[in-house]
Amino acid sequence: MKNLTTRFIRGGTLASGLLCLAGLTACGGDDDSTTPVKQPDPVVSPLPATAAAITVQPKTQSVAAGQPAIFSVAASGSGTLKYQWWRNGVEIAGATGATYTTTPVTLADSGDVLSVVVRNDAATVTSDAVALQVDGVGARVLAGGAIVPGRAQLDGVGKQAYFLSAGAIASDGAGNLLLVDTQSKSVRKITPAGVVTTPIAGPKTTPALQFPRDIAAGLNGVTYVTDGISEPLSIYVLKIAADNVISAVPVGTTPGDPILSSGFTVTPLVTAIAADAADAAGNVYVASEVARDGEPECSSCFKRAIVRKIARDGSVTTMLESLGPSVMGGVLDMAVDKSGNLFVINHKGIERLDRSGVRTTLVGTDQAFIKAITVDAGGNLYFATEPFSGRPSTWPAHAIGKIAPDGKVTVAADPNGSDARFKSAAWITQPAGLALDAAGALYVSGNGRVLKLVLP
Repeated sequence: MKNLTTRFIRGGTLASGLLCLAGLTACGGDDDSTTPVKQPDPVVSPLPATAAAITVQPKTQSVAAGQPAIFSVAASGSGTLKYQWWRNGVEIAGATGATYTTTPVTLADSGDVLSVVVRNDAATVTSDAVALQVDGVGARVLAGGAIVPGRAQLDGVGKQAYFLSAGAIASDGAGNLLLVDTQSKSVRKITPAGVVTTPIAGPKTTPALQFPRDIAAGLNGVTYVTDGISEPLSIYVLKIAADNVISAVPVGTTPGDPILSSGFTVTPLVTAIAADAADAAGNVYVASEVARDGEPECSSCFKRAIVRKIARDGSVTTMLESLGPSVMGGVLDMAVDKSGNLFVINHKGIERLDRSGVRTTLVGTDQAFIKAITVDAGGNLYFATEPFSGRPSTWPAHAIGKIAPDGKVTVAADPNGSDARFKSAAWITQPAGLALDAAGALYVSGNGRVLKLVLP
């Protein structure tokens, strides 16, 4: 038995067991096992959600009448992106993709405003508003929504924009329109795409605009505005430079004016202005009311009207005087063509004063109540009308007229005529201004909007 115990001790087996039982620290210390120790699984945190964002905005689309328009947007964001297109503030049923295709459009759709809302679980974002423009002969809205009582002036695009009062307009020579918004005491700018901004917000200018009524565009981005308070004898001309600096334009008497020898003097009342932004001569034409010395300052006291030309060097020349003491002698609107012919609306109707000083009545007051005129590069004169109140006329109600250089008078656009393309529910029945662009399109302002007419 002793020998057996000795072998176990010598072989190390029993010794090891006894040592382990004794709790010696060296027990197992030299284990060379290669079995890996299991580590806990890593904890993976979810990535934060990425908010929906629009990376490519929709663009204004111009399409021919009878064709569909396609609007699209590109967006980014985690998870599922959802889209909803809107038109004139109303959700479009079924328009829930990144691209929206309209049904075939008509001229009545022009000026409609589209946008898209993109959302995911993290955010909701709305795109820029863009306009649908429909090309083709006929009438369509360029800018201005329906008049809403109490609605404030609003910049925007197409029918989304609002004018408190869409007054006289002028083309600035760069493709834009300038419009007098009398009630908001501002000058509005309208791009060819129908985008409306307010470069001159009257109450915030120095001096502040009070009662802007007429507007003309001169050279180098200069704008001329008739301004003042509502009392007639306090209206004058302001020059607005390209940097929006405002200054008064002297339109006083001219030495040697025949009108002075008859006892009349020029008052500060300015009724109309005209200029041509594309005319290198840079002349500005100013029409003023004239009253006799010593008479009270009231609208019924006006006796004559006088038109003066102000050259770029500041020199002033009398161009035209009304003949005879008449309250209706005032000039309501003016236009000048490339040849230097001056056209005015006065108590006789539309008169032309050519460069030699010859005056010709082109359209009489017996045909229509003429509200505004403009002239194109070819010398064709266009005029906007209202029907007489309680008085018959052979002129079509609310029709736009055209006078060719040879004096021939025709109807250019008639909302009640046989051409259905001009039968627009948005037709301006109270026109305030007319303007033309380089392509010959005609623009009419009034009734809270600007209408674009493409003539046959």
